[in-house]
Amino acid sequence: MNELMRKLGIDVPIIQAGMAGGITTPDMVAAVSEAGALGTIGAGYMRDAALKADIQAIRQITDKPFAVNVFAVDLQTFSDDIAPMQQFLNHYRDELEIDAGEASINVHDYLQEKIEVIIDENIPVVSTAFGVLPAVLIERLKQHDVTLIGMATNLEEAKQLEVAGYDAVVAQGMEAGGHRGTFDVEKYPNGCQIGLHVLVQELLDRVSLPVIAAGGIYGKSQVDALLGMGAAAVQLGTRFLVAQEAGTNMAYRQALMKAHTMDTVVTNVFSGRPARAVRNRFVVEVEASEIAPKPFPVQNQMTKPIRSAAKKYDIPDLQSLWAGQGVGAIHKEESVAEIVGALI
Repeated sequence: MNELMRKLGIDVPIIQAGMAGGITTPDMVAAVSEAGALGTIGAGYMRDAALKADIQAIRQITDKPFAVNVFAVDLQTFSDDIAPMQQFLNHYRDELEIDAGEASINVHDYLQEKIEVIIDENIPVVSTAFGVLPAVLIERLKQHDVTLIGMATNLEEAKQLEVAGYDAVVAQGMEAGGHRGTFDVEKYPNGCQIGLHVLVQELLDRVSLPVIAAGGIYGKSQVDALLGMGAAAVQLGTRFLVAQEAGTNMAYRQALMKAHTMDTVVTNVFSGRPARAVRNRFVVEVEASEIAPKPFPVQNQMTKPIRSAAKKYDIPDLQSLWAGQGVGAIHKEESVAEIVGALI
């Protein structure tokens, strides 16, 4: 057992990624922690009340430690410069028989409130994406002995996390599914494109923090190789998407289990931030429209009703099918215990 595992209170060097959007059900998070790994609530889009309810539900199932993942950016924004994209998206809304898009988008942010819930509920581990938490929030968490894990897609980002006082860094390779943690998407419009093994080695050589490897990991041989390189743990998302305890809808599950390795693309059409997903009709048609997606989180808010309706009606072609490059190796649903057992 290494120092990071002791700090996190886990028996196996496996961390379940904090996938936002309803995937990380209390049952799944608790099952991961019960298996000796670290379960994580994907709280990026959650309100504080929903986060508190999930925390309390998990604690009804397990007394093992688990983490909460939040976005280290302020989501608060307003935009009324959205007409061309909204008009294009109305085609899908008509198809799904839902209301036309509104003339403006107003997104609220609940980061401060969620940090207070985390402190009140004595959560031991917090992971962050998209940047570094404000210094005042880092100080608040540190005052309550919270272990901080930050995601980095290059050395510069890892150094920022180190200087800010984080306790560990996730080396998130370009193979990773969904949104990666790239801080500056103006500088890196498709996210920083560094492969996992190169990034892990660079951070091991140049950063003093424990390094957690993430991106396209799905099997024991990969876990063994990365731990052999010196990674303190590995983080997986896509394989847990087909866990029986996950909140993944059936159409999404089936799309993942049918997908091949070459089927994923990095796209910003769903959220306005680059994210890796299984290519589907929505990706192809929105990109072909040549209407530029609005920045995150405005685009995310505009497409949310479409994705929600597609989920309700089991239509994979209009959902954001987030998946890492390892998706081609995933062919069946398993329990969380079976997944963790196979990895170790």
